[in-house]
Amino acid sequence: MSEIRTLLEQSSHYFAGRIIVVAAGFISFPILTRVFSVSDYGILSLIATTLLIVTAVTKLGLPESIVRFYAEFKSRDQLAKFCSTVFLTSMAVALSVGVFLILAGKLVHTNLDRNVVKLLPVVSVIIFTGCMSAILTSYLRAEQRTKLYNLIAVMQRYGSLFFGIFLIFFIVKGLYGFYIGQMIWGILIFTLLMYICRQWAKISLSHFSIGIFKESMKFGFPLIWAELGHLVLNYFDRYLVQLYLGSIFVGLYTAGYNLASYATEMIMYPLNYAMTPIYLNILVSKGEEETKEFFTKAFRYFLLIMFAVVFGFIAVGRDLIAFLATERYSAAYAVLPYVVIGQSIYACSIVLNNGLFIRKKTHLVTIIMIVACALNVGLNLILIPRFGIIGAAQATLIANVFYTIVVTYYAFKEFKFRIDYRSALLYLLSAGAMYLIISRIDGGSPLRNLLTKIPAGAFFYGALILLLDRDVRSAVLKMMGRSGVAP
Repeated sequence: MSEIRTLLEQSSHYFAGRIIVVAAGFISFPILTRVFSVSDYGILSLIATTLLIVTAVTKLGLPESIVRFYAEFKSRDQLAKFCSTVFLTSMAVALSVGVFLILAGKLVHTNLDRNVVKLLPVVSVIIFTGCMSAILTSYLRAEQRTKLYNLIAVMQRYGSLFFGIFLIFFIVKGLYGFYIGQMIWGILIFTLLMYICRQWAKISLSHFSIGIFKESMKFGFPLIWAELGHLVLNYFDRYLVQLYLGSIFVGLYTAGYNLASYATEMIMYPLNYAMTPIYLNILVSKGEEETKEFFTKAFRYFLLIMFAVVFGFIAVGRDLIAFLATERYSAAYAVLPYVVIGQSIYACSIVLNNGLFIRKKTHLVTIIMIVACALNVGLNLILIPRFGIIGAAQATLIANVFYTIVVTYYAFKEFKFRIDYRSALLYLLSAGAMYLIISRIDGGSPLRNLLTKIPAGAFFYGALILLLDRDVRSAVLKMMGRSGVAP
């Protein structure tokens, strides 16, 4: 199926972009912790969290609506109405949120830090440009312009860091300078996206459609709560760890959790961003049976990669923590297996839950996510006092398993596709065998272990799959033939 080749190709684009974006976190962390005082770094964290939450609400789930409906409205020759409706709605909401933040800051300024009040107008502009840029980059996703999308994502991440740090050192000191730099870069990126999207996102108030507005909001609005629920699943346990155990354990838990998340993000986001516009195009142009076959193959190849990453990451996790964060964080490894398994199971839902998106029943995703969040919080309250940070990781694992099982049940009632269990078992056993082999390697230091274990594991797993899986072997040979390197 040519769509699977397209999925793999476009996923590789998102994968490369994601690696570069994640790397910015490793680069900025030691710089920002040295530039700012402990107090300012705390305010920085507060503002970053606020931006994350407020932007999630401000987007109203419309970026996902764009990806969901773009091909459909394009086939109806109603693209101008669709683009105008979504864009103007987002602009009105983003402007309203920005004005509200500024006014709220003035009304309650006596209860806020003076630096926070000073930053509110700047933060409001950042929220506006961030929201509108998310809308425009969603059009790029819908058009499957993956290389341009990733280029913009990398430019956003590194440009905002560069401008922020540049202003701190040379023009405006402190947090104000940092966020002024981010604001300037956000405006530049938004302007660039408006120029790029000018051909097919022709905005006009006369094209605004109440019907399209209602349909987009009905699909997208429930996803706000699903996104906020995802934030609760990923961040709320840190507050409870702080409450029960203190800041040292928060640091250990966060180190192990974030490292595990980086691994699963490398699988989850490329697949999610590449797959949605592809299957929606198949659904519109070829029908449901072809779409189901696409999901069957996509999920099979997803498991092929996921099992290797999960078992390989658990095998090298201790060495990776010691190399990146020194031996002081070695206790963080205790949470890593639970988190990486839980996050990977959650990642499966990206393929398994698409029936609810196809049938436009996103409210079920929201309800299930809210229940999973409640379960996660309840389990944290029980397990953290008894098992410490391992209890927090176990709570996350159980909540992710619950969410994936329940959302799959309801999604398959709407749109069920075949799962290749035989291939899944083969990949699981092969990955387990790889883990047993590379976990025994001891080069004497974390770096030598990483340099030995990673290529050895990749070679062993790849060789085993090529030997035992005829379909994968055939696909690899075809790819080699097209590239001119086949024997």
